Amino acid sequence: MDNYLRLKVELRDFSFSQGFTLREIFFEVYRGEGIALLGASGAGKTTLLKLLDGLYKNYRGKILLDGKELKGLSPREIYSKMGLLFQNPEEQLFAETVFEDVAFGPRNMGFEEERTQEAVKRALELVSLSGYEKRSLQQLSFGEKKRVALAGLIAMGHEILLLDEPTLGLDPILEKNFLELLIHLKNRGFSFVMATHNVDLVPYFADKVVVLKEGKMVFYGSPYEFFANTFNPEALSLRAPLPTEIFKPFERFFKKLPLTKEEAIEILQRLF
Repeated sequence: MDNYLRLKVELRDFSFSQGFTLREIFFEVYRGEGIALLGASGAGKTTLLKLLDGLYKNYRGKILLDGKELKGLSPREIYSKMGLLFQNPEEQLFAETVFEDVAFGPRNMGFEEERTQEAVKRALELVSLSGYEKRSLQQLSFGEKKRVALAGLIAMGHEILLLDEPTLGLDPILEKNFLELLIHLKNRGFSFVMATHNVDLVPYFADKVVVLKEGKMVFYGSPYEFFANTFNPEALSLRAPLPTEIFKPFERFFKKLPLTKEEAIEILQRLF
């Protein structure tokens, strides 16, 4: 992460269907930074991601994308920098082949064909799908489809990724592989805001945590502050990562509670 601010959210309120309101949400996203968006089901995570994606403009407050107010930007200006990855890739993919699907966004943005070819090649390389260009989407696994959908965003120029439960439906190995992919992109300067219920993943990718409760932000800070220090996740229908929960009853014996399996192993190695 560096000090280049990509996204600044100062949302006062936003009224959605059936009286649901997002309110008092303030956070920043820097280049190469990962933000975990947490909260119980119905807390407003998906609605907030759609709002950041420019789908709604009737909000009070400010949302700045590279210093420019989101309301004043055209869809093309937004989608050249930032985009939303749906929970289900089937809702995002529609072409016959991988190449045609990933190329659709750049072509729709007005890219010349040579630039489109280069963008597709780079995007597929970044998601480890080089050589998949001619494959039918119907032949791909669920995890591969998620990667293709992600490549479609990258090919358009997105460097700020809005991810709605991106590991949902993946088995543990594919979940681990997808997380490693996101960390790889993060190290390449990509930023992302990721809504997730899998708190065990959060310490691996998140620099900051934004927690919503009934549409209102109730916490913004580091994963350690939230899970192991000041807040009680259970009061928000969440839990701490498993290593933290296991070590919590013995915290008086440790300087710092572990958030990850690796941190827990390091503590046990010192003890034994």
